Amino acid sequence: MRSAGHPKGTTVLELVVASGLGLLGLGALVAAVAVAARVTTAIGARAEAEDTAQLAIEAFRFDVRRAGFDPAAVGVEPVTAALADQLALQADLDGDGMIDAGSEEVTRWLCATGPPRLSRIIGAQALPIAAPMTRCGLRYFDAGGIELAPGPGGLAPADRVRVRRVTLDLAVQPTGGGEPAARAADVALRGSR
Repeated sequence: MRSAGHPKGTTVLELVVASGLGLLGLGALVAAVAVAARVTTAIGARAEAEDTAQLAIEAFRFDVRRAGFDPAAVGVEPVTAALADQLALQADLDGDGMIDAGSEEVTRWLCATGPPRLSRIIGAQALPIAAPMTRCGLRYFDAGGIELAPGPGGLAPADRVRVRRVTLDLAVQPTGGGEPAARAADVALRGSR
């Protein structure tokens, strides 16, 4: 039983307080969803940078390992240009004893600075492999593990013949910032393992 002095239902004050508490809870929920969305976006950008760096390294290894492929034994020169930011490789992939410069038999790798990206160039077609880069460089080593430092024009022909290993060092910047995804590949040329 109810006493006659207490009316049934809610008062306006109780409705205002309940609405205020509901809005505070909703605001906290919206803020939490926004933070989760930012974190998810950052994790996705980082994962994409990691994947891009890894795929670049795998493609580079593939090209360097097949450089110098010479089934016709005509004396294919594996490294035709070796600079700190550029590498040109060749291989007789179809076994006809000739190198077709417009095909995948001649492959160039270029660390470009404007915009910063790593490209794989086949014939006249440039394929951007990784961008944006915070670091990209190539190093060359002889059979004894001694580094061959290219000058401004690259390694001289006599030094290119001595190259037995090539190292690519790169770092891909995730979109939106964050720590770059860094990778390095030290790859032996064909027949120099």
